[in-house]
Amino acid sequence: TRNARLGIIHYNNAFRHPALTAKMTATLDQISGGRYIHFVDYGNQPREFLAYGLHPDDAVEDRIAQMVEGLELTLALWTMREPVSFAGRFYSVAGAVCEPKPLQQPHPPIWIGEAHPSLLEAAARYADAWNSTPVGWHALQQRLADLCAACNRVGRSYDDIAKTYEVQILIAPDHDALRSKLGAMLALMSHHERPADLLAYVRGETGQPPDWIRESWLIGTPEEVQAQIRRFVALGITHFMLWFVDAPDESGMRLFAHTWGGHEA
Repeated sequence: TRNARLGIIHYNNAFRHPALTAKMTATLDQISGGRYIHFVDYGNQPREFLAYGLHPDDAVEDRIAQMVEGLELTLALWTMREPVSFAGRFYSVAGAVCEPKPLQQPHPPIWIGEAHPSLLEAAARYADAWNSTPVGWHALQQRLADLCAACNRVGRSYDDIAKTYEVQILIAPDHDALRSKLGAMLALMSHHERPADLLAYVRGETGQPPDWIRESWLIGTPEEVQAQIRRFVALGITHFMLWFVDAPDESGMRLFAHTWGGHEA
């Protein structure tokens, strides 16, 4: 690729020593021509780290503190010209060198996500962008207010931080096509797992998908999805990471690209 930004969504800090992360991502930023995004997270799925001994337990505050310390070490290796010596609670290095530095200066953009108070404070201190998982318009409104409060506490301008939202999307030319896509998904589920209200929509018994799916997804025709996106833009969201739930079928992704970009991507 030449234009796509590169990175890992919610990269678990514990997967690699942050000094190694700094070296690997600096290389990725160099070979991609400066397109890397460092979206770091603390690891919120215990099965990802407990089974491999990456954390001794499931203490959230300790994992977040470790993530923040790891980010500080990564940033030091990216930005300091002299060898880095670092002695923290979780990590230490002595005379460590990261060369070449990332192409993006002073460093690749830092993204931090989610709404835990300690993560919001970390975002206020370090992040170029803050991200939310799919929580719906009303919950996202509260999360953004909490981020603003965290910025005020540390003396950071709320407007300096880009706001991003990752969300499921199902888009189709009309509601008949939408019902067809949802019906194919329901067919993959066991009978007792299929929500009754969603089945009613798929069968044509209701005019709209149920409220719970419209609150947490972007769903509908191009015009309906556009209206939903505008609501989030009005909240200050500037980036969307879209989970096309009809994948590997590309028709929804192509319809979205055609609707917004005037061409198929």
